[in-house]
Amino acid sequence: MAEPDPGDGLIRLENMITDDLHTRIDPTNRASMIGWGLFFAVAHQVRAVLVLHKAGACGGAAPNRRSALEHTITLRWCVDQGARIGDIYNRKLRNDQIQLAKALKADGTADRYEDAYQVMADTVKMVNETIASDPNERLAKVEHLMQGYDLSKERTIYQVESRFVHPTLTGVQMFFKDDGETIKVSQMPIHDEVVACHLYCLWILHAAMLAFNEVLTDKPWTVELEKIARDFGFMTTLPQWQGPGDLHAR
Repeated sequence: MAEPDPGDGLIRLENMITDDLHTRIDPTNRASMIGWGLFFAVAHQVRAVLVLHKAGACGGAAPNRRSALEHTITLRWCVDQGARIGDIYNRKLRNDQIQLAKALKADGTADRYEDAYQVMADTVKMVNETIASDPNERLAKVEHLMQGYDLSKERTIYQVESRFVHPTLTGVQMFFKDDGETIKVSQMPIHDEVVACHLYCLWILHAAMLAFNEVLTDKPWTVELEKIARDFGFMTTLPQWQGPGDLHAR
């Protein structure tokens, strides 16, 4: 029996993302709105991987594959964390603004960007005055989420992809090879497709849709997602939190 075609699976998933999907989210639900952004970030990265694949540049898609994985894992966390995730990310924004403001001061350009600097200062002040610190702020780092959800396979994928995202010997050796007699160099990666792009995109988009379905009204994708999961051997339920503490308690 022939293996199912990942390309066909992707078409089945894409057909589920209909133009009226916005009618199935609650604009007053912060988790639903943040989940919308996280999900379509995954879908956008998947499209980028497929475009690069078609152009024969699969080796250059590592940042997109890793970003899709990060957003998918964060989307799964968003489902569990609920509305509280908004405050956590505002606290993270506060910390980022502080670091950026310090950098502008350090290189003497704070005056040049006076308006932007004031926006940063106002943001930090507002967050300090209105949003209390949260012990789950550490979960804004995807490594902590992978550990908490016991995502060992995803963690391995993330670590391997990182070698092709950042400067490493693993990455640069894609362009030369020592066969014991001579060193051969190439202007293109020696291995054209380190990751099977279509299967990876199908797997990561299915995982993201499985999570996003939880915050959609009436969970419209449930039946079809289960069918695709059976056809391709994917998970049919979301990974459960294994880490310390309760994501819902405060």
